[in-house]
Amino acid sequence: MPKVTESYRRKKQIKIAYAAKKVFEMKGYTNTSMKDIMLEANIARGTLYTYFNNVEQVFLEVLTLVDNQAFSNVGKDSNITFVDQLDNWINKEVLGLIRQPSLVQARAEYFFSLDTTTFFEKRYNKFIEGITGFLEKGVESGEFCPQKDIRYIAHFMLSFVDGLMLNTSQLGENANHAKYQLDIFHSALYNLLGLDKSK
Repeated sequence: MPKVTESYRRKKQIKIAYAAKKVFEMKGYTNTSMKDIMLEANIARGTLYTYFNNVEQVFLEVLTLVDNQAFSNVGKDSNITFVDQLDNWINKEVLGLIRQPSLVQARAEYFFSLDTTTFFEKRYNKFIEGITGFLEKGVESGEFCPQKDIRYIAHFMLSFVDGLMLNTSQLGENANHAKYQLDIFHSALYNLLGLDKSK
């Protein structure tokens, strides 16, 4: 039997996780079984258990993929200004996140099932570090002149996006007036970062 390379193994895990994401979006965390994931991924039971031991492992992989999409591109494009990167993140990535099928229910079910908040805290702190790092680079470049502590601005950004995703998943984009809220959020960030939104 040929040896499975780490690269192949990783690609297979990601493929299974994307299939599982659809199941979690439809059924939530508590109602999803390994059989559901197996059927959606169109793989044999043995194949699934080769890559994941249980539903929790699959869900954590899904969360990693989704979370990386949420904030991974902030501050990564060195070819445009930090202000333009901020605008792109708000107008494209955040808007895209709230419009895609949501894992909010599954995420809430999972977090409430945990005995400790360790996982949630690690995830939260990782995002705060990433956003703060982006804001610090904007300050160093001379583009941002923050009116408040940038770490608290980072907390505000993450709380707003998480809250907007939660409410929009329950109410829908129109009923939640998501685009209008994003416009206000955009203006608030410009004010907090000492930018002129009229330019």
